[in-house]
Amino acid sequence: MNLTKQLAASAALFTFLSASAGNLWIIGEATPYGWSTDDATALLSTPESPDVFTGTIYLEADRNFKFMLTKDFGGDEYGMAVGATPADGVYPLAGGREDQGYEQLKVSESANYLISVNTTDMSASIVKSAYQDEPIKLASLFMVGSATEGGWSVDEGTPLYQIAETPYEFASNNVSLNAGTFKIATVIKGGGTWDNRYWYYRSTEDPAKIALGQAGDEQWTIDNGGYYDIKVNLQTSAISITESDDTGTLVINPSLDETPRYWTLDGVEVNNPTKGLYIRRVGDRVEKVIL
Repeated sequence: MNLTKQLAASAALFTFLSASAGNLWIIGEATPYGWSTDDATALLSTPESPDVFTGTIYLEADRNFKFMLTKDFGGDEYGMAVGATPADGVYPLAGGREDQGYEQLKVSESANYLISVNTTDMSASIVKSAYQDEPIKLASLFMVGSATEGGWSVDEGTPLYQIAETPYEFASNNVSLNAGTFKIATVIKGGGTWDNRYWYYRSTEDPAKIALGQAGDEQWTIDNGGYYDIKVNLQTSAISITESDDTGTLVINPSLDETPRYWTLDGVEVNNPTKGLYIRRVGDRVEKVIL
């Protein structure tokens, strides 16, 4: 399995609860929406790995981008450490504000990229996604409404997590929902304007479909509070809302043990690694290590 597929497979192993994720916005001329903070998509962390933000998005070659911890300019930001050089898709990061203290990032080839930003060790893995059929413009979605724990606050929207191997699909399992209604915001800041171009609604033609920017504010209804599995496919416009078999416990793939596994940078698994540079996976965590 090559490195891109390995990272994608590892990122897809999660079963998520509705607990709030952290957001790290990606913005810049390399992105499909440029420097528009209204349209900026968010990479998500999980309650189990709050300092690692992951998502897939299309980036244009030789154009700048950076990461922001707030949805507006002027807050804490991350970019390339000054004078650093990326190696094998790993970028050393530095923090700052208003483009000070770091350099903006670039990729050398236009493509969909699987991005994983670790704000603890200050590094970003930016590798080509296994999926390249169509440009990916969103790395997350957010459920908002009286049925969700965050209510009508877009900032507290319940995240739908991107599936790395099929990044046009988004899902959350064991989501705690109340009796009520919800709709789906494509982004946080733009969604907060309540402009319907930032919202997916229940299709008036088929309630099992989503409709972007549809007039009429049609929403999905949850009749009975409980735990639900939600999945959205942006290619087919399909949405599924089913009661969970579980009782809401967060599960990180019980079949995935904590035994370290190693791969070379070319994606060849090594059973007995010696000294050198490797990709190591322990449980759900993938990182580059030097032995």
